[in-house]
Amino acid sequence: PDEELLTLAAEGRLSDSAVLDAQVDRLLNDERSRSLVNNFGFQWMSVRRLDQIDPDVRLFPNFDEDLRAAFRTEMELFLDSILRADRSVLDLLTANHTFVNERLARHYEIPSVRGDQFRRIELEDSRRFGLFGKGSVHMVTSYPDRTSPVLRGAWIMEQVLGTPSSSPPPGVETDLAQTEGEVPRSVRERLELHRTIPSCNQCHGVIDPLGQALENFNVVGEWRIRERDSGVLVDPTGQLAGDGAEIYGPDELRKAIVGAPHLFMQSLTEKLMTYALGRGIEYYDMPIVREVTRKAENGGYRFSVIVKAIVASTPFRMREVPQQDSDEVVAANLGVGTEELDRQPLTLGDN
Repeated sequence: PDEELLTLAAEGRLSDSAVLDAQVDRLLNDERSRSLVNNFGFQWMSVRRLDQIDPDVRLFPNFDEDLRAAFRTEMELFLDSILRADRSVLDLLTANHTFVNERLARHYEIPSVRGDQFRRIELEDSRRFGLFGKGSVHMVTSYPDRTSPVLRGAWIMEQVLGTPSSSPPPGVETDLAQTEGEVPRSVRERLELHRTIPSCNQCHGVIDPLGQALENFNVVGEWRIRERDSGVLVDPTGQLAGDGAEIYGPDELRKAIVGAPHLFMQSLTEKLMTYALGRGIEYYDMPIVREVTRKAENGGYRFSVIVKAIVASTPFRMREVPQQDSDEVVAANLGVGTEELDRQPLTLGDN
């Protein structure tokens, strides 16, 4: 808090909703609010895991450290262009712009971009729209040598829909890599075989079809038509768990989520409240979560509306200074602390 905020607090004026709203607007416009991107946004999107993935350069010779850095910068600028620009948070899924330099543009097969400087461009290829088109997302939801519909489906469920999956039952084999000498099977075939185990199908029957919709993107986010191992055509057909509607790639996945945005909005609200409160969301917080979600809908889903609703809420205004570091709690409740999706320690940053 700066001097102006401390002064208003000492005078008791932050109890005035108009004063409080004005301060939220002021602080969101302050450069320090970039921590909402670099801290909260990167935790939410699991982008911090980028440094933990080292794609096999024999299989993906186009990858290098410049591309890793470009992925990170692209995500930072993209999140900033939505959150700190106070646009509808649904634009995180649908926005037809991104930020590239020459290295990243060449990777995405975008022509006429020269130099190291990042610049905003309008995308013509809808497959690259929003978060589902970002190379950083594809990379943190893959293994170094292959894609994983399981990791990608779990990422969609946890980070986008707020419905985390259960851990695999004890003793169940989770490594679906090809066995040396066997006839190559497609990833879809291996997953279908895995789902024949009843205890596995309970979760994988929901997770896998979501992740399958992003299978045309390889480990480093290049668009592909055929799988490298099996040589078969990639089949991105997936299915939504709720109504059973079929989806056929990233475009349909995006439209399905935006067409019924309640789960996405509730997920974002829960994760932002976790970040703001420094603790996990409990059952008694859910009325507040639903209230914030309703206010967001009435306010055009703008990010500032969500922040103001959380700041005005009883849990935020009555919260206590934590007695100990709550990073572990925040990580777990942001859905980024699982072994497969994120091992990085998290910090609360400047709330």
